[in-house]
Amino acid sequence: MLSASVFWAGNGIGSKILFRPDGAHFDAVGLFTARAAWSLPIFLAMAWLASPDAPIPRADRWRLLAVGIAFGPGACGFLALGAQFTSGAHIIMLMTLSPALTAALGAVVLKERITPTQAAALVLGLAGTALLTLTHSSSGSTLKGDLLELVQVVSLSVMFVFTRALGTRYSPIFVSGAYCAIGMMLLLAVGVVLGRLGAVTQPLVRDWSTIGWFFGEIVIGLSIYGQFAQSAALRVLGAGTTSLLASYGTVAFGIAGSIWLLGETIAPTGYIAGVLLAVALGLSLAPSRQPVRTG
Repeated sequence: MLSASVFWAGNGIGSKILFRPDGAHFDAVGLFTARAAWSLPIFLAMAWLASPDAPIPRADRWRLLAVGIAFGPGACGFLALGAQFTSGAHIIMLMTLSPALTAALGAVVLKERITPTQAAALVLGLAGTALLTLTHSSSGSTLKGDLLELVQVVSLSVMFVFTRALGTRYSPIFVSGAYCAIGMMLLLAVGVVLGRLGAVTQPLVRDWSTIGWFFGEIVIGLSIYGQFAQSAALRVLGAGTTSLLASYGTVAFGIAGSIWLLGETIAPTGYIAGVLLAVALGLSLAPSRQPVRTG
């Protein structure tokens, strides 16, 4: 899961680079439409090749649909929208709230044990998030963009929880292929309705930097490898632990990339918020030591 976090961190950074007017000059809708079109055939092939022999129960079909909605419009769509209106550093730091939210949601849906330490992690995480979103703590950050990014954070938590519920019964290739295919079809439908299907060819007429960030990071690294690694991890780890590992790696690589590749600066309030979120991440590890029960 830590290896996949490199691509999770690069998602926001790559999106910001692809949005630049002196580069590919994507907008949010164009970016997620192109991502959906180029990723969908691969996800369909994964789901078909690894499909189970026995019929899938109706409850699990609903779970796959829920994860697909959370992944496509929720995570991918709102990440692109948030990245267009806020800084790369804020995108990365806000994603660290996901483990605490995942653990709380897992306690309700999966009956995973919740402890006072976990509750404290959620409180600190929310405090750090509030400080981050209500102050201009990073160059290029906005409240609108942060709120859009928080929709992605909630969607990630839903993904972790429901993928955990599916991952113990099906192949990670099938699970990731099926829900990602659903998510990409929904995003592609949005692009078609909004008349943005022309964006599908946009990555092919740009420079090598655009091709590398779009195909290497967005399509192959994040959409394909990142989702497969998440599904594989959730077969053996709790939802909160998987989310934690992803967030630790993401924040380490992401903050460095935001400063180095995007040239962003972070104000003192941003560092204070980062400390609160980092402590919340550490506290979120405690519940993962408890046995996981699915229901």
